[in-house]
Amino acid sequence: MTKPLAILVVAASLCAVPAVGSAQGEVIGDGGGASEAAAGRPPSPASGAASGDSADAVSFEVGAGLEYDSNVAVLELDASTGAGDAAALLDFGVAYDRPGNAKLDFGAGYNFSETAHEDFKAFDVRIHRGSANMSYDLGRFDIGATLQYADAELDGNEFLALTQLSPYLSGLVGRRLFLRFAYLDSDKDFADNPARDAATGSFSSDAYVFINGLKTYLVFGHRYDDEDAGFDELDYTGQRFGVQLSQRFTARAREITLKTHVRAESRDYRAVTPSIGELRRDDRLELGIVAEIPVGQRIVTRVAIRRADNESNLPSVSFAETVASVAFSAKL
Repeated sequence: MTKPLAILVVAASLCAVPAVGSAQGEVIGDGGGASEAAAGRPPSPASGAASGDSADAVSFEVGAGLEYDSNVAVLELDASTGAGDAAALLDFGVAYDRPGNAKLDFGAGYNFSETAHEDFKAFDVRIHRGSANMSYDLGRFDIGATLQYADAELDGNEFLALTQLSPYLSGLVGRRLFLRFAYLDSDKDFADNPARDAATGSFSSDAYVFINGLKTYLVFGHRYDDEDAGFDELDYTGQRFGVQLSQRFTARAREITLKTHVRAESRDYRAVTPSIGELRRDDRLELGIVAEIPVGQRIVTRVAIRRADNESNLPSVSFAETVASVAFSAKL
């Protein structure tokens, strides 16, 4: 696999990495964290060259920011406060990616993130994440696997551990289309609530459509989940769909990146939920926009706003929220 494609595989695989402060209120779920030390950027389909980021084998990134969430929640516990709160964000990441363009490529990364609320201290989150990836270039396509592990603390106590193994197949089709197909085997282990422990099998597909190289491209994603939990009432099948538009443009001699996304998810639970006396159904829709503004050579400012509408016949997870944040990250 070429170096740029290896970077993209890591970026795509990290879409499943746990994230702090996602718009759905998940402690461990899909989304993007404050640090992108291990994520990299997609390749240019026209030139095959990297995007100009540092080609160092080892990279470091630190970040800090502020966030306001209009409805602080933890969906893993089916709990929301119904009230807003501000939070401080802290992030640190280190990543290794094998230099060069060898057919066998591998890398690893570690990330630490923390969200500290002003009032709702019981919802403070601290997460340690580790990842490793390996891939092999077969010519027209690549095969590989990623391993993810995340350990989350809630209010200073052990809360949830997630392990995920994901083999995948990916490749460029022509000069404008990159496809990736993966199977994800995930295990969730709750420290004080074993009834919520779960094993999940998922199939995902992603398509990167390059409209103008790295300056403008679209990402389409789909994922099917089948989760088997300790309690039958928590077993479900679900579908996730997403579209993201990434645009780069120059303003006052600075190359700004604007990312706009729409994500939709539905879950159908297989057993009756006793508290509502019927089968549970969740539907979630999220709209978001992120602006990445460079400040000097190594510092990036990220301004983001997300809106999520969660509809469910379980009242505790039927709510809407708006999350706004400003964060700074520096590559060392």
